[in-house]
Amino acid sequence: MGRRIKHTERDVEELARLMLAEAIGEGAEGMDLVGTVVANRVEADCAPDFLNLRNIRHAIYQTIPGTGIPHFEPVLNGALYTQRPTEEDLQRARNLLLGHRNPRARLNLWFFNPSPGKTYREPCTPTMPRSPMTQFDFAHKNHCFYVAVPGYCPEFYNR
Repeated sequence: MGRRIKHTERDVEELARLMLAEAIGEGAEGMDLVGTVVANRVEADCAPDFLNLRNIRHAIYQTIPGTGIPHFEPVLNGALYTQRPTEEDLQRARNLLLGHRNPRARLNLWFFNPSPGKTYREPCTPTMPRSPMTQFDFAHKNHCFYVAVPGYCPEFYNR
């Protein structure tokens, strides 16, 4: 369980669309893992990466500091805006915002797909590209999931 994140129905829809755009081919588990990471970022509230992410939309539309480039590929390539979540997708997002987290990803703050558009996944790297304060944790289908190195983001890891 994580903390409940204050939200509106628009937040629920945005999170569901991101989960679909990122992990639609990875089933409910993949979408749940992706959604858990996004919710964890709001909960973490630590510098420099996740400070002042006050709601789920802040996390979805966050940019890489100093670049203006969105963290999430579906925001960058527009796939976020073409998704049509079902009631089941919306409920999955709602549950995450109510504090339910996938136990496997409860400590993950990063993920990425090293082979977007491919039917296979390239090997996961030991650290997340452009995020040296990370270490590989696990892979699920097309995505690699990462945790922070010891001492980074103690606000999240020491709760």
